[in-house]
Amino acid sequence: MKKETVEKRRIEILEATCDVVIERGFAGTRVADVAKKLGVSNSLIHYHFASKEELLAAAFEHYARKDLVDMQRDSDSAPTNVAKLWRLIESYVPEGSDDVEWMIWIDAWGEALRNPKMKPISQELDEQSIAVFEKTLRAGNESGEFHCVHPRESATRISGLIDGLAVQYAAHEGVLKRKEFIRLMRQLAAAETGLSADDIRDNRKGSKSNQGNGRRNEDEGPRPASLATDFDLRQLFNNYADALSRNNLKGVNEYFTEDAKSSLDNEIIASNVTEICEQFSLHFSNHKMTIEIPLVIAFFADEGNGTAHGNFTLERRTATNNNKAVIEILRGVDTYRRTSAGWRCIDRQRAKS
Repeated sequence: MKKETVEKRRIEILEATCDVVIERGFAGTRVADVAKKLGVSNSLIHYHFASKEELLAAAFEHYARKDLVDMQRDSDSAPTNVAKLWRLIESYVPEGSDDVEWMIWIDAWGEALRNPKMKPISQELDEQSIAVFEKTLRAGNESGEFHCVHPRESATRISGLIDGLAVQYAAHEGVLKRKEFIRLMRQLAAAETGLSADDIRDNRKGSKSNQGNGRRNEDEGPRPASLATDFDLRQLFNNYADALSRNNLKGVNEYFTEDAKSSLDNEIIASNVTEICEQFSLHFSNHKMTIEIPLVIAFFADEGNGTAHGNFTLERRTATNNNKAVIEILRGVDTYRRTSAGWRCIDRQRAKS
């Protein structure tokens, strides 16, 4: 038989085995059942798989790896690491007590206790699912979205809680509702990442946790920033204010993204960071010192989209080159975007009181 024909037949056998396992369970599946489903002889099955144990182990590996690949692909398409993490959790959590994918996983854990062929595969796949979460948590740390102290341990806890609750959810109908399942996972994910439970979400339309809602979900849109995000944004503004007081153009520049714009009294005065820096350079040439003191400051964030904004009431003190002092009260809104270098301002709006 040609290599491609052999592989094609092997996949057909594995998929047919999965179908039978869904109907009968691993323990109740026989080689004869698979052969009957395909309309072939038992000997053809044994040509590809030496034993029933080997067939069941290979079928589970085939099914589970596709499941993990689909979960990873869906997560990778998310715009932020917060959304990536939530898509992983949401994909992992069973859709219902009759979730076919989870029926196979749970049954496979039991089979692994008896089938020496199944045990190493089950263990490897469990480790891979943990690794997927760990990768996302580490990426979130690098982007500044998460403050996860031990990503590997956190990934193990997240994966382990889903596994444990999934068994209860699937085996004991009515003990745990999916809404409660989701709430518990959101709380754990928040605790592991330094965010609030409300921040752990994904804003894409059609999200499983939002389906059938028919109204605006209470989680949608900006809300008071989490402690971690609030700290990062305050630090960003403090660094900007320090650079401003020192006439440090490079430091001021680091507050903005390349495509940032600036407005004064609702009129755009700079359309990119180059124009913004030109204005600050001109200002520095005419002033010895500029100090911006936030009298009122409040940050709001949409962690799922990686956006935030700060509402400011500022006291601005300037000293001109001829020692004339000017004090102004400004109101403003700075809009931020999370970048690979951390939070940066994309839109600065100021208005004189």
